[in-house]
Formats: sequence, structure tokens, C-alpha cells
Amino acid sequence: MTDNVDASPPAHSHDTFESTPQTVTSTDSPPAAATEPAAAAATSPSDAVFSGEQGDSVPGPGVEGDGEGDAGRESRIANRKKRMEARRLAKMRPEKSEDSSKARRVKKTEVQEVDSSKSKTQVGNSKRRIESAKATSSDQVTWVRVSLTGREDTRRQEEARKSQLWSRKRDDERKKTQGMAGDIQTAWDKVMQTTGGPYELNELLTTQKRACDSLISVKNKLIEEYVLELKGKDDEYVKELKRQAEEIDTLLRRMETHHRAFQTTLREELERIERAFIEERTDLIDSNVKEIDTLFTNRGRNEGKYMQERADRVEDHVVQLQALRVHDAEEYNLVKIKLETDVQVLEQQLQQKMRATYQLNTEKLEYNYQVLKKRDEENGTILGTQKRKIGRLTDHLHNLKAKMSKQEKSFQSEYMGLTDDYKRITEQFKELQKKFRHFQIADGKKFREVWTMNDEIARELMRKLLQADQIIYEQQLGLPWTLSTSPEEVFRSVDPAFFHSSSLAAASAAAAALHGSRPTSGRLHSDATTGAGNVPGTANGPRLSIAAQLLSNIDLAVGFNAHDQGHPAPSASSTKKMLDLLCVEASFLVEEKLQKLLSPLHTSEQSLMRLDSIFKALGVESMDDIETLMTYFFKQSKSEDGSEEMELIGPNDVVPAVRRFLDDKKAGKSSGINPAAIGMVDDDVESIDSEVESEPEVEQNPATTRASRSQSLREYWNRMANVINDDQHRVWTAVHTAMSHYNAELVARYALTQEIDAIQRQNEELKGLLRQYMVARVNADLQVPPAKILMLQAGVQA
Repeated sequence: MTDNVDASPPAHSHDTFESTPQTVTSTDSPPAAATEPAAAAATSPSDAVFSGEQGDSVPGPGVEGDGEGDAGRESRIANRKKRMEARRLAKMRPEKSEDSSKARRVKKTEVQEVDSSKSKTQVGNSKRRIESAKATSSDQVTWVRVSLTGREDTRRQEEARKSQLWSRKRDDERKKTQGMAGDIQTAWDKVMQTTGGPYELNELLTTQKRACDSLISVKNKLIEEYVLELKGKDDEYVKELKRQAEEIDTLLRRMETHHRAFQTTLREELERIERAFIEERTDLIDSNVKEIDTLFTNRGRNEGKYMQERADRVEDHVVQLQALRVHDAEEYNLVKIKLETDVQVLEQQLQQKMRATYQLNTEKLEYNYQVLKKRDEENGTILGTQKRKIGRLTDHLHNLKAKMSKQEKSFQSEYMGLTDDYKRITEQFKELQKKFRHFQIADGKKFREVWTMNDEIARELMRKLLQADQIIYEQQLGLPWTLSTSPEEVFRSVDPAFFHSSSLAAASAAAAALHGSRPTSGRLHSDATTGAGNVPGTANGPRLSIAAQLLSNIDLAVGFNAHDQGHPAPSASSTKKMLDLLCVEASFLVEEKLQKLLSPLHTSEQSLMRLDSIFKALGVESMDDIETLMTYFFKQSKSEDGSEEMELIGPNDVVPAVRRFLDDKKAGKSSGINPAAIGMVDDDVESIDSEVESEPEVEQNPATTRASRSQSLREYWNRMANVINDDQHRVWTAVHTAMSHYNAELVARYALTQEIDAIQRQNEELKGLLRQYMVARVNADLQVPPAKILMLQAGVQA
């Protein structure tokens, strides 16, 4: 059964009738789908149609017949025409149109709320009824399962109880039969060992038979109980099968009843919902018809008014056009008369003045023609001469082209040979560079390992010395022991690279020696060198640039010595990050021409060339300048464990750091300080410190860096060599002398103690021997026993 519901859309504005109506069709669910109530309720066509809000759905006209379809189409066309006319009138009279549209919108909204409330209420009530019917039917069906579950739970509990009972019976039987079997085995042993006559043997065998019969009877009794239990289980199984068949029949009957009742409920609710929507559609059609009649009435009135206004405007326009025609005709006559007068005057002037001018121009043209004719003859002569010259030059050009092609071939072959040589030498250089860096890293690692091993040995010796000093003061002298400096200061760890700064210069020299053999015949390398001038060289050939030296020495993990005593130095990874940051943030210092030349190079070579250009722009000419620049890119910070570490500045602080470096460098040059000379002198530390204090603006000058390094070296070795100072050493000497005497005394005492122990052992042995003599049996056989003599000597009365 299919019902078509036709309804107009709710009015939201004056353009409400532009939306195309649609058809809403509700179809009953097929009987096959009704076997699953939940699925049928969820996928019902009525729910799919009416689950949304009424304002969002756009119901359309019905398709009950061809006549109604044609009528609906004509009505839509008429409505569209009305809306077009209403828009045109609204443009001419916006205020009135706005008021009418507001009225229509308010009216339509009220009608929509009333109508939508009916359908929504009916849909909600239907859903509640369906859910209630579904829940009631489901409860009736699930009751069978609940009863079955309860009965199964009871059965399992009974089975568990019986299982425990059978376990106890088996245990009791096993214990009892084991005892009886033991008695029987003992009796058999007794029978085998008997030596009596046949009567005694017969009696024993009879007793043994009775014992075996009793054991067999116990076993048979248990078997009979098992057989009875099996029969009971078989009967229970048959009853359970019958009960299960009855429950299944009951479940099927209830499910069929539930299916029929739920299908009936769905059909009734669908009919109610359809009736509600039909009523809503009827009310909506009536309201729309009334509104359309009102709109037609307003339209007729507005059209009459518009026609009257249009007639008035047309009459006014006709009067204005007539006046304009008269005015333009008068102006036209006046202008025509004036122009005719001007034409006559100009014709007279033309006849009098232009005739002489035309004669003069004719004579000039004749003269110019003669001149041009002579020039044409001369040009023909020159043209022939030039053609012969062009022929000679063309032959010469062909000869030159032939020579040039030969030279190009020879140059090309030479270029290919040089290119192959360049590639081969470049590969050799890269291989040597890899080996050089490998040995650099290996030497640095070996130095660090040796340093670590020796440092551990030295620290262990220092700990032993301090422990011995503490024992001497506290145990031998009874004095409180204190350190002149804190333990952190004594056992402060120092980076091995801090004492290996000389390897930086050696590695740089070795890298420069390796780089000096690199050829410069490459076209790209020569262009980059001549275009930017960023790769420094010597008279004999190019040398290793500052950036190349720095990058080659980073692998040695050599910390930059721009720190004070005991402060940590930036690691190799931090230094690489700093160079990458400088290369990115200070790229504006690189020339645009060099940027173009660097585009085909590898990324590492681009970074190297950019760093060279940036260092040249900043005036960095040595490794000391780079160390000074590093101090502006790292700042000290404390970690969670309290130790100090070097932290890299952010990208936004790079440009200010570079500016501070340039300002401090200018200030250092103006003050006349020579950083290299000051850094090489270790005896003038105090004068350097005084200069640094008087010049606060050059606080991070390379001179202070070298002075701090020298001071740190001296303090480190002094601290390692003077763990025990002179006063403590004198105390140790005095204690050693006193302890030597005390040791000699103790040795003498130990020797005397050993002698006393030996004498005491001899006394004990003599006492034991005497005691044996006194208690010996031979004393009773003697007339004068030695025991009595000894007792008399001791003054003891017998």
C-alpha cells in the first residue's frame, strides 16, 4: 500500500515559493522484514521520512494523477510569475515590499509552527508506543531464556555438589581398599612363610578368601552406585530433551505472537502518522490558498496603481520631449547659419593665398627630385664597391670559421683531459681529506682515552693521599681534619680538549697542507673564486680557508677556550649548530653573484663558501677571531643537577650578537691592544687582567681568552701537584718519625709477646704431663709413689 502526501513548504521569507516541492512516500514494511523488530523499527520508511524536523523537510506535491500534476505545474508557474513581479515592485518601492514580506513571513512562521507541532507530536507518540510494544514483547520472549538460565544454574550447582560427593566416595573407597589390599598382601606373605600343616594352611586360605570377597564387594558396591547414577543421568537427559522441546515451542509461539502484535502496532502507528500529515497538509494548503488570494488581491491593487503612475510618467516625458525638440531645432538653425558664413570666408582665403604657396612647393619638389636622382647614382656606385668588399670578407670569414672549428676541437679534447684530471685529483683530495679527518678523530679519541685513564689514576692517588691525611689527623693526632679547598674544587673535572689546544693549530696546518694540492682548473671553482673572492690564497696556490679549518677541526671535538676557569666548553655538535645558524641568519652578508654561482654546488660546499664570505665580511681572519665570535653565540646556563653548560642563542639574537662582535672588535682595535701578542705571554697575566678591568667593553677579547687559559692551566697543575701542601708535608714527616719509633717499640713488644706465649705453652704441656703422672695406675704399685712425694713437697697431708 502506497500513500502520496502532497504539502507545500513552510514560508520563511518572500522567496519561499522558489523551493521545488518534493514527494514524500511512506510504504509499509514487508512481512519478511517484520521478523526482526529492532531492525524494522530502526529502518522503517516512516521513521526515515519523519525523523527529521518539519522545517528541514521539503514535502512536495502528490503525483496521484496526471490532472493534479498539470495543475500543480501551472500553479508553480503562476507563483513564479507573481514572485518576479513582486521583486520588480519591491525594487521600485523597497519600503512597502519589505513590510509586506515581513507580514507574510510572520504569518507563514506561525502556520508552520502550528502544523509542524501536530506531525511532530504524532511521530513522537507513535515512537513511544512502538518502543513500549517492543519492550513488552521482548520481555515475554526473554522470560523463557531467564527461566532456562536459572534452571541451568541450579543444575550446575547440583552437579558440582554431586561431583564433590563422588570425589569423597572415591577417596574413601581408595583408602579402604588400599588398607584391605595391604592386609591381603601381608596375609599372602604369611601364607607363603607358614610351616604348619594343611589345616593351618586351609584356615589361612579361607581367611584370605573372605578378605578378597570383602574387597570385591566394596568395589562392586561402588560400581553399582555408578550404574545407578548413569541410569539417573539418562532419565534426566530424556526429560531435559522433552522440556527443551516444550520451551522451544513456547518461544516460537511467543515470537510469532510478538511479530504479529508488533506488525499490527507498526501498521496502526503508520496510519496515525499518515492521517496527521494529511491533516497538516490540508491545513497548510488552505493557509497557502488564502495567502495566495491575498497576494493576488494586493498584486491587482499594486498593478492598477503602477499603471496609473506609469501613465502619469509617460505624459510628463512626452511634454519634456516636445520642449527639447523645439529647443534643439532653434540651436541647430543658429549653428548652421554660422558655419555657412565661415565656409564662405575660408573659400575666399584659399583662392587668394594658397595659389602662390602651391607654385613655390612645385619648384622645391622639382629641385629635390634632381638632387635625389644624383644621389641615387652615387649610391649605386658605392653599393657595387660594398658588394665586392662583402665577397672578400665572406671568404675571409669562412677561413676563420674553419680555423675556429679546428681550435674548438683541440680545446674540447684538452678540456676533457683537464676535466678528467680535475675529477681524478678531486677524488684523491676527498679521499685524503677523509683519511685526514679519520686520523684527526682517532688521535683526538686516543688523546681523550689516555687523558681519561691518567686522570682516573691521578684522582685515585689524590683520594688515597687525602684519605691518608685524614687518618693521620683524626686517628693518629686526634685533631679535626679539614680541607683547605672544597672537594668539588679539588676533584673538579676538566675537558681534555682544554689541554689539547695545540692540536688545533697542528691540525689546521696539516689540513692546509692537504688542501694546498687541490687543483684550480675547474671552471666553476675559478668562477666562484674570481667572482666573490671568498677563498683566500697565496702566491703559490690556494690555502685552506678559515671555515674549512674550523669544519675540519670540529671532528676532533676541540672545545673553544672562550671560558673562564672550570667552565664547560661548547661541544662539536653545538659548534656545528652555531655555524649552521650563522650561515642561515647572516646570509644577507653573502653577495648575490656568489649566491648564483653556489647554486649548482653540493650543500656542504655551499655552506663552506657562504661561511668564508660571511667571515670576510665580518673581518674574521684567524682562529682567534672565530673563538671570540663563538663567545657571542653561547651563554652559560645551569642544568638540573647544578652543573654549568653552554647554551646556544636563538635565531632572533644572531644579528645583535654579530653587531656586538663588530662593535667590540672596533673598540679593541682603537684601544691599540694586540690580542696575539698578549695571548702568547703567560707571565703578564696580572697586567692583562688590569687591562680587561679598565676596558669593560672588550670583556670577551681573545687576550682575555688566552690569559684565562694560561691561568687555568697553571691552577690545574698546581692543584694536582699540591694536594698536600708544605705544612701538611711537615706534619707527615714528623708523624712518620714518631710512628717509626712507635713501630720499633711495637715490634719489640710483639717479640716479647711471642716469647711469653711460647713459655705459657710449655707450662701447659708440663702441667698436662704432670697430671698424667699423678693419675697413672702405676702409682698404686709403687711403695713410694711420686704423687705422694709431690704432695708432701707441696705441704699436703695424706
